[in-house]
Amino acid sequence: MDRASYLKQLRGKLRRLPAHELDAALAYYEEYFEEAGEENEHQVISQLGSPSHVASQILADFALKDLETSSAKSTKKNMSAIWLIILAILSAPLSLPLLATAIALIFSFGAVIISLIFAIVATVISIFAGGVVAIISGFLILTEHWPTALLFMGVGLIVTGLGVLLFPVVARVIKKTVVVSVETLGRLFHKMTKKRKKGDF
Repeated sequence: MDRASYLKQLRGKLRRLPAHELDAALAYYEEYFEEAGEENEHQVISQLGSPSHVASQILADFALKDLETSSAKSTKKNMSAIWLIILAILSAPLSLPLLATAIALIFSFGAVIISLIFAIVATVISIFAGGVVAIISGFLILTEHWPTALLFMGVGLIVTGLGVLLFPVVARVIKKTVVVSVETLGRLFHKMTKKRKKGDF
């Protein structure tokens, strides 16, 4: 493999990056080759490792950086960063045991996050629904025993209000949980790939 084919493969594997990030990454490696000189191309390629290895590191680094600065950005932006980390893990030239570990980590994190989201959302909905039921129950017994009816409606309004107030809090907690989980997954991925010798297919 020569410099041109190496950079061509690298460009193809980084096509998911924003255009300016892709151009910056390729410019960096083109300059790296230039400084080494044409006579040292094969040595540089050996030091860098395969295009897949380099691309997986670049994708993961970009995604983690994007997540760390995405607190004020949209959910779509966060999901894009998460997808880049998953792509980085799946495209990395890992050995079979490491690849199996990476896939297991992805599914484990996904299962934990989904379970947590369902549990939190179910709790908030239950609180809100309980408040609505209490209000309706109060109206139903209003003519029979108004003090109890007022108590039911008062408690129902409080609980319903609590449920409404919890919705934005829960949304922020879920978003933060997803981001932190994926950042952790990305760092674990870095640790796994750093254990491999560069250029080891």
